[in-house]
Amino acid sequence: MQREIKENCAVFEENGEVLNAGWARKSVFEYNCDMSKTSGKHGESDCYFINNGEVSLYLSVENYGMEFAIKIAVADLKRGGVISDSVIKKFVIFKNELPESGNKGELLYTDKRIQLQLTNTTDGRFLKCDFIDFGGLKNLYFNITLKKSNGDSLNELAPFERDRKYFYLKRFVPKFIASGVIRVGGLEYSLNENNTRAYFDWTRFSKPRKHNYQRLSADGILDGKRFSLCLASRVGDNRYGNENCFFIDGKLEKLSQINVKGTNGRLDRPWFFTAGISAVDITFKPFTVKGEPMAAVMDKTTVVFGRLYGQIKRVDYDKPLVLDNAQAHMIFTEF
Repeated sequence: MQREIKENCAVFEENGEVLNAGWARKSVFEYNCDMSKTSGKHGESDCYFINNGEVSLYLSVENYGMEFAIKIAVADLKRGGVISDSVIKKFVIFKNELPESGNKGELLYTDKRIQLQLTNTTDGRFLKCDFIDFGGLKNLYFNITLKKSNGDSLNELAPFERDRKYFYLKRFVPKFIASGVIRVGGLEYSLNENNTRAYFDWTRFSKPRKHNYQRLSADGILDGKRFSLCLASRVGDNRYGNENCFFIDGKLEKLSQINVKGTNGRLDRPWFFTAGISAVDITFKPFTVKGEPMAAVMDKTTVVFGRLYGQIKRVDYDKPLVLDNAQAHMIFTEF
């Protein structure tokens, strides 16, 4: 039975164990990493995905133990092709702090190849980057402002079965519109608030073992309304909630267990997602260029770009949501 949490609550009890497990439509889980009793084993990531139908930008900043990583991919959805690169710093002594608040905080990172600025504001986010020899080919520059719109978010808190001091905390926030510019070599992509959407994926965790994680996501316009999707593999004890959901016009619709079938190691092959009696029946087909999948491989993370086909049946609605040709992507990572 999935448990919806509607009131603000602390993530940890005084002994460091997870206090409440479940999911919520807003940011109700009050996270204080100092209350955790698994100090030194924490991981955190801030991930952005920005899309206007012509270009997609994936940006992830991660702290995993003593490793710091920046992963960026730019996909040209009209011409076909992906350029990606990553900066991986191992055995980091001084941690690059990610903003803990959604309303304030800033990350500034500079080395010989990249200058990155991530700033949280009351109304949204500001993202700026200069990346020399991006992908070993071209320079990358982007300057993007994200403005927060109304709507639900998906918030999930899961402990681990054998030790509730280990935890997995997720926020999937598909309620930003974007404006700005992306330049890669001689190409320039203009982003404006009328056609550019962005989601923010925020994760904090401490785990007793590594996970191979996968997520199918989409964020676009369907029948004149914003449609966002999050179908993710299991991390922790998900008896009280999981990440599976979709959004229509800012309203979250929760989903339960999803059956996933794919071909491991074959990024060019389709993936199939089903649940219930045709409640969910979705196929993800990767884009291909000259027979090769449009995919970005960045250290332990791979992002595959493609389209959705199929439908989702909604409770209390006569007609299902038809997803044919909806742009989507899959993320595979180990953490």
